[in-house]
Amino acid sequence: MIPILHLRQGTALYGADRAVLALSSATALPYAPIVGAIVRPGAPDALAEEARRRGLLALRFDSARRFDVACARAVAKAAREHGVRLLHAHDFKALFVALLAGLMARIPVVATFHGDTRSTLAVRGFELVARVLGNFTRGVAAVSRALEGTLRRWVRAAPVAFVPNGLAAVPPLSPEERARARAALAIAPEAYCIAVVGRLSLEKGHRVLFEALRLLQSARDPAAQRRGAPVLLIAGDGPLNDELRAAARGLDARFLGYLDDARAVFAAADVVALPSLTEGLPLAALEALSLGRCLLASAVGELPELLADGAGALVPPGDAAALSEALATLENGEVRARIEVRAVQRARRYGVAAMASAYASLYGRALSPMPSTSR
Repeated sequence: MIPILHLRQGTALYGADRAVLALSSATALPYAPIVGAIVRPGAPDALAEEARRRGLLALRFDSARRFDVACARAVAKAAREHGVRLLHAHDFKALFVALLAGLMARIPVVATFHGDTRSTLAVRGFELVARVLGNFTRGVAAVSRALEGTLRRWVRAAPVAFVPNGLAAVPPLSPEERARARAALAIAPEAYCIAVVGRLSLEKGHRVLFEALRLLQSARDPAAQRRGAPVLLIAGDGPLNDELRAAARGLDARFLGYLDDARAVFAAADVVALPSLTEGLPLAALEALSLGRCLLASAVGELPELLADGAGALVPPGDAAALSEALATLENGEVRARIEVRAVQRARRYGVAAMASAYASLYGRALSPMPSTSR
């Protein structure tokens, strides 16, 4: 058995957190995953709790600072106690902690870059530092080809690989499930429903979607207007919660808060929108496709490749007019139906087994003896 300790900070289960759980659940012998959640003292521990619910070994590491040496000591101590052979970091803080803990416990480190957010100047600085820190690992994985190219310019002392996220197979949606979801969310059967699932933060582009919906409402024909205003379901929580609620006034926008399982939201939606300004390969996109939903996304990160050949619809990031035009086109059920068939087919290429196999290869290289530098 070769224990691998995954490290990720956060208090809720968003895309990268679910990717960690999916990878851990699919990891095959000889590797044995341990999920390590880095959380603020007293904060909820959703990642570790969900890991335990899935039968995985999970550990909690309290941390009150961005650069936390005490947290690194706790990780090193736990790694020694559990015989950990490799640390796998999944965000900037986790990478800093893992590299320090790895030095203390003499354990190598690998890292996954799930995508930049660029939400503030400070965050951009941390993301740049993380790229530099990638040079001190035994291997770096990028979830999109665009991110892989960026990392190759920064990480020269460690191998960089493209490893797309993967998703376990899910039961298909049925018309009955759609009807139940709409009834539970008080959405009329004939209403045009758009859903957006993700963290309420700047990079997710909610304001662009709001502007697009206002443009759509003003341009709709009389027949569409008789069906009522489009319904927007917003699943997620985050730092812009209050600001986005204010920005959505005048729209039929329903803020659902953070949901452990957004299946009912996908079921109720005609279109799943992903108006992100920056992305890697979001789990919400894979979930939408696997459930046969019509995905309308910004052409960022891995999304152009994911939605190529009609598996979804793409618009330029930040372009509310183009987003509005695409939403108008997708109000036609026949157009959506053609996309939905291709969506399910495309999702099958992104299975969790392929992701786990790619990481097993990364782990094998990271654990191989370093080449000798002696002459």
